[in-house]
Amino acid sequence: MNAPTVIIVAIIVVLMAIALRRAYRVFSLKDDCCGGGPKNPKAKKVAAVTVEDTDEANYPYSLDVKVKGMTCEKCVERVQNSLNALPGTWAKVDLASGKACVLAKSPIERDVIERAVEDAGYYVSHRD
Repeated sequence: MNAPTVIIVAIIVVLMAIALRRAYRVFSLKDDCCGGGPKNPKAKKVAAVTVEDTDEANYPYSLDVKVKGMTCEKCVERVQNSLNALPGTWAKVDLASGKACVLAKSPIERDVIERAVEDAGYYVSHRD
């Protein structure tokens, strides 16, 4: 093989290694499939939140909101954690419909929910 062929093969091997590493990180859910996470560069990092009380009977109030900008399960996780961090709430976010159903133990204000979604780096659509 001549030198230019070796260089081209080496470049292809390096690019394949980078692509395989990225694919591994995406499929193991260590990275976003959307390549960078929230659309808002000012998005706050929210730690994983586990809801202790998952009995829907304990949540008499609910609010459904349409969340825009989610493209993968990591996006869903970010929005869900941001909403679950609110006191007395339990959020269920669905990527396919782009909706978040927020259950609450006390009355909830739409503005508070919208702010939590925006803090996660996404936004609430006011149109259905």
